Amino acid sequence: MPRRVHNSIDRLPADLRDILTRMVVDNEWPADYPGEHHEGNPRYEDIVFYCNIKGFAVSKSAIGRFGMQMRTISRMKSAGLMARETMANLTNENASKTQKAAAEMATALALEFMASHDDFTSKQLKEVSQAIRDQAAVSIKADQYIREQLKEKIATAAKSTKSKLTKAGVDRKLIQEIIDEHLGVTKS
Repeated sequence: MPRRVHNSIDRLPADLRDILTRMVVDNEWPADYPGEHHEGNPRYEDIVFYCNIKGFAVSKSAIGRFGMQMRTISRMKSAGLMARETMANLTNENASKTQKAAAEMATALALEFMASHDDFTSKQLKEVSQAIRDQAAVSIKADQYIREQLKEKIATAAKSTKSKLTKAGVDRKLIQEIIDEHLGVTKS
């Protein structure tokens, strides 16, 4: 199915799309919205009205689709930010399969959403792709730390085993065979 690149929202000026995004995602009323007080969150009807007074006709369903995309992209950006924060604080002590699983789950959700919608703009695709990349980086970094942690534990166990067996008078060749066989460590 070909990707639809032009809908009524895509044709709006970029500054108006930014205002609509803030209305939908951040529940923020624009400063130039008619009237003095705006209670609650902007509704789709309010957004349609705002576009009309700005001289642009959009449908409530177009705003609904746009809103769903923008909220999803916002969640993906938040997920990307959390991924970057997680990577910045990742150490051998807190690297876990949970972090990796969470990153992989977020990536799968983003890909699933993108596959089920055909009207993303190139900028939106770029933002979602950035979030996916960040999630994948967390997963890769978690794998690296888990492998490093396991390698360090094996090296420590090998050193301890060698020391104890040497003190017990076991032959060096036999010690190395025991370490190789049980810990998978080769002589370096």
